[in-house]
Amino acid sequence: MKMIALVLAIAWATAAMIPGQQINFDAQHRKDSLALDAMLDNALVWVEPNGVQLTKADCLAELRRPSINLVEIGPESMTVQAHGTTAVVVGIYRERGVKDGHAYVLRARFMDTWAFKNGKWLCIAAAATSSIS
Repeated sequence: MKMIALVLAIAWATAAMIPGQQINFDAQHRKDSLALDAMLDNALVWVEPNGVQLTKADCLAELRRPSINLVEIGPESMTVQAHGTTAVVVGIYRERGVKDGHAYVLRARFMDTWAFKNGKWLCIAAAATSSIS
């Protein structure tokens, strides 16, 4: 876990995109499936750092798994490239938690694609690499 028409809209969208991406991380941390449901497109394609591809339904189900306790997640860096009503957010994030009884720490590069649809920005694709140093 997108910009709008030309110069003014692109400037507005770029400024609005980074807080939207941060909300995505915050919603994941809080396991807020309602917030994530609202910001993920129904046709979402999500690729986990281990290469597993998930749908929106898969992402929301994974979020609700009781065997996953996300202690911390957040971006280290992010940049946004606007392309009309689409934006690409690239950055590095850190994640720490407990999964299936095992503590883990992940630092990964991500690339999320957002589209402005029906008056709001929706994440349409997301991918992350395996751990990076």
